[in-house]
Amino acid sequence: MDVARYRKRYEAELAKAAAPKRGRAGKRALTAAGKPASAAARANAIRAAPLEQEGLADRVTELLATVRDRKEPLTVRMAALQALGALDFLGPPFAPFRAAYKQTLRDIATDPLRTLRESALELLAMDKDPYAQNLLVRGLNQPKEAIVSEAKAIQFLGYDDHAEIVPLARQVYKRATGAAREEALRVLATDPQSEKLFTRLLKDKSEKSSIRLISASGLQSLNPEAFEKTARKIVADDSDDNEIRATSLAALAHGREVREKSTDPKFVNTVQKLTEKTRSPALRSSIQRFLQSTQK
Repeated sequence: MDVARYRKRYEAELAKAAAPKRGRAGKRALTAAGKPASAAARANAIRAAPLEQEGLADRVTELLATVRDRKEPLTVRMAALQALGALDFLGPPFAPFRAAYKQTLRDIATDPLRTLRESALELLAMDKDPYAQNLLVRGLNQPKEAIVSEAKAIQFLGYDDHAEIVPLARQVYKRATGAAREEALRVLATDPQSEKLFTRLLKDKSEKSSIRLISASGLQSLNPEAFEKTARKIVADDSDDNEIRATSLAALAHGREVREKSTDPKFVNTVQKLTEKTRSPALRSSIQRFLQSTQK
């Protein structure tokens, strides 16, 4: 699983949510006419506070207390959690508070509020935290104790490429449907023993497009040569799904076959003839890119 991509996405969300807004508007939002402000106003005030080192200890203490306080509304607690994540980006200045921050994340990983515990577990999982991993594995082995969905559990565990979760991912794939099945396949993309599974799924026209696309990516990663062989057959099959054909051809345009300048002339001819047959914009685009790549 591409941990870097997930981390960048999450960091972007945190940065956006906790973007510093200068001025006194944030402080004024904490109270209204001498009374506590609304939950929305308090959440906005937390997000509006500038990211600075002055008074950092007091601010972190307050934010940690807010995140832990189950009497606070979800919007306020989430704003505090996002602000802590943004402060964590300060690096060394935040180091004295990181242990307390991680413990707080562990404490709210079992919070009654699903959104909050999912966010905490994702942050911990990206840090490859053993406590979070154990919670997730236990939930998959004992569904009655699960604190997040199967799909989320597999996704979060997949952040650790070295975690021994391949056997568990196989179990989830066999019993699950929907998103959990897809997340399990993404984990199995690092498992050499799953090559035959990906080949079978990629060829199976009765499978959902999302499953076949994940299988294409997994097979290409595990065995590029096997992927190219299967992909060429799919591209040439007019009865197959055009999205799958377009994706397969696009992958071939950037794959080993083109890089090594050993593209089969017969296959190139087949692709050229597809231009006259297909009306699919996606497939036409992939055809153009493939033919251009063979002329380099």
